[in-house]
Amino acid sequence: MLGTVQYTPVTLDPNTADPFLALSDDLTSVIDSGRSQQLPDNPERFVSCGEMLGSRGFGSGRHTWDVEVGDNANWMVGVASRRAERKALVPACPGNGFWGVSLRDGEYEALESPSVPLPLREKLRGVRVQLDWDAGRVSFSDPADGAPLYTFRHPFAEEVYPYFCTTCESHPLRLVPVEVRIRVEDPTP
Repeated sequence: MLGTVQYTPVTLDPNTADPFLALSDDLTSVIDSGRSQQLPDNPERFVSCGEMLGSRGFGSGRHTWDVEVGDNANWMVGVASRRAERKALVPACPGNGFWGVSLRDGEYEALESPSVPLPLREKLRGVRVQLDWDAGRVSFSDPADGAPLYTFRHPFAEEVYPYFCTTCESHPLRLVPVEVRIRVEDPTP
C-alpha cells in the first residue's frame, strides 16, 4: 500500500512566545492577537515585538523548513542563538544572535547591521530556511521557485533555534507541513 504522510519538521515553542502572540493548537501557526495574555515570565519567554522560537534547537546537521507568510505585512523568519536576548529590545542581527530575513514597512531585508535590502520583483508568499550548522551557513529562498534570497555565513558554536516574529494581527505565519510518500507492504504471504 502506498500512502502519504504529512509532518512538520519544526513546531513552535509556546514557552518562548511573546504574550501578544496567539498560537494554533497544533503549534504550527502564530498571529499577533492584539492583546497581552497573562503568561508566566519564564526565562525563555520573549517579552517584546512578537518574537518566539521553534521547539527544537539544532547543534549539528542540515535542516530545512518552509514558512508561509502569505499576506502578513510585518514578519521576521530565521534562526536565533540559544543565548539571544529575550527580555530587552535589541536589533535582530548576527551580532545579537539572530540570522534572518524580514518584511518591514513594505521592504524585504536581510537582518544584517545595517540591514540589507532584498531586491524582489514579486511579493513573497513563503520563505524556505535552510540551515547547515556544520558548514556555518543559513540560507533563505522562495519555496515557490527556489530563487535565493540571502545567505548568512557564521561559525556556529552553540545550538540555534528556528526564529519567528510577527506584529500582524490579520494574517498568521504558518509552518508548512512536508509530505512524505511511504510504501507499506504486508509481510504475510
